[in-house]
Amino acid sequence: MPIPTRLGAGALLLAALPAQSFADLTTATPLAGVPLCSVATGCGLAAGDFDRDGDQDLVVPGNPGQTIRYFRNDGAFVLTDESAGCGLGNAATARGCAVGDVDNDGDLDLFIANWRSASSLFLNDGSGHFTEVAAARGITHNRSSFSCNFGDYDRDGWLDLYIGNHYGPSTVQEPNILYRNSGHGHFVDVTTAAGVGDLAPTFASAFMDYDEDGWPDILTINDKGRLPVLPTHLYRNNRNGTFTEIGASVGADFFIDGMGLDFTDAFNDGGVDFYASDTPPDHLFAVWNPATGRYVDATSRFGMLANTPAGWACNFFDYDNDGWQDVHIVHMITANHVFRNPGAPAAANVPWANVASTIGLAQPWEQFVTLLADFDNDGGIDVCDRYQVSGPTTQAPRGLGLLRNQVVRGNWLKFATVGTVSNRDGIGARVDVITGNQRQRQWVRSGTGFLGSSDLRVHFGLGTAMHADHVEITWPSGQVQHLTHVAANQIVTVTEPKFALRAPATVGGSTALDLAIASDAGLAYAMALALTDQPRTGLPDGRFLPLTFDALSILTLAPGNAVLPGCQGILDAQGAASSALHVPSLPILHGMTIYATAVTFDPPHFPVVKTLFPEPVRIALP
Repeated sequence: MPIPTRLGAGALLLAALPAQSFADLTTATPLAGVPLCSVATGCGLAAGDFDRDGDQDLVVPGNPGQTIRYFRNDGAFVLTDESAGCGLGNAATARGCAVGDVDNDGDLDLFIANWRSASSLFLNDGSGHFTEVAAARGITHNRSSFSCNFGDYDRDGWLDLYIGNHYGPSTVQEPNILYRNSGHGHFVDVTTAAGVGDLAPTFASAFMDYDEDGWPDILTINDKGRLPVLPTHLYRNNRNGTFTEIGASVGADFFIDGMGLDFTDAFNDGGVDFYASDTPPDHLFAVWNPATGRYVDATSRFGMLANTPAGWACNFFDYDNDGWQDVHIVHMITANHVFRNPGAPAAANVPWANVASTIGLAQPWEQFVTLLADFDNDGGIDVCDRYQVSGPTTQAPRGLGLLRNQVVRGNWLKFATVGTVSNRDGIGARVDVITGNQRQRQWVRSGTGFLGSSDLRVHFGLGTAMHADHVEITWPSGQVQHLTHVAANQIVTVTEPKFALRAPATVGGSTALDLAIASDAGLAYAMALALTDQPRTGLPDGRFLPLTFDALSILTLAPGNAVLPGCQGILDAQGAASSALHVPSLPILHGMTIYATAVTFDPPHFPVVKTLFPEPVRIALP
């Protein structure tokens, strides 16, 4: 029986005192026994709530042939080594890690990209016990893999997988791979058909919707490597299963020795900005210019050059909860950097100061990989560093560094997204948090940074604000969800609204329409039917009902009507409602298709309707 290791008395006392920096808690946890990484350019890390208890657990792939370590987190940094018997087994040459629910069964699965050996897909049984199924589920490549990302590029509700490859044996460049999830975690290699077999040596990649059209694009950060020198690549999603490389046309074709990657709306002004680490004296801070529709290299402009050895992992995070995303950068064998966002508009050209040394994050030991997660759910993002075997002047005293955020911070909100029509984790969802005149935006993303998979929950600092006025979640399905007056300092689980037919409808038969919007509990709702979904009916606020309001709509909106008797009412405490659907026994109805939708009302916050659905429920009558 594993025995939890708790923080010692000294660490507990330290945690209770006001502090200005990150505190290293590693030696008070079982993480102190993890050996240094001996794999050149690093081996990955993964955080995720694998046992569904609300706390971020940690997976640490070992060196080749060593155990893949799994540490269960029971909160407040109470960690238990569950490696023996968890099913993860021994590591190959582990590179990137990605976390996501590939079979939509409600628990997090784990992918590990291995270097020049078969990669691993571990299905989770919901309690932190894993079964390796990669080959059985169609993932059969054996390449020089580094990066890996989950995202739903075709928006069918199943997580797809993109893998970035570097040079193979004999310096032959191996193409990147896109696996389409055909359902329930079964994958098909669609790289050639999709047109995303990038032949540059890729260190990092991301599903990033650069143009915010709702369809995930793919950005690759490429090492310059050997001739011909190739830039970063941006593949625009054509919405039909294919992509077009458009980096040059939007200024995203940067010629860098790219290593790490992350993205956010850095200036809270709209636009998707990204940061990539590079060799000295440069890094790359690419800022979207909405006026030109192009990216601009703003690295020097904001004082973010770093004349140090090569940068590797880079991750955006708001370490002090002031409402502005800062960036953490790993620098291999010199001190890591944290560039603090000054909270000024891009046009003000205010430099981002490196504050790593003042907050305890200027670790000087050799490393390539880090991840960010709130391990104690206290609203401060913590850091986990993975250290390397190195020379005596740059070698860390242990293989991991667990650094608790004890910076004096502002208020915060954290969102855990649960998809119903979209993929179960809501990966790809955009979350907007509006407080006063400030709008922050982040995306649920997987596998950004370098080889690490950080906390999937999206975290927002609120500064001194005690609540967010308005939160808007745009799901991968296109569904937009609204929350109002959300109190600060809490983790909010947001479940995607769903409106569905309970069972197939038949002429002369009965079924039901079920509505579930947990965030709208207690609000009034209405359901309606229509004979067609085109043209769509405009609302005064500029949105559209996804059907043509017609005579059938008027009939089925009448309370107590015989076809849809529960058409209006109040959502219950769980945000649920149902209405029977009785289809008349009329021969003319055979072969028809009718359409259904629903809305909720929340005046005065939403003068017209609050929640509506982007697509109707299609009801085919055989």
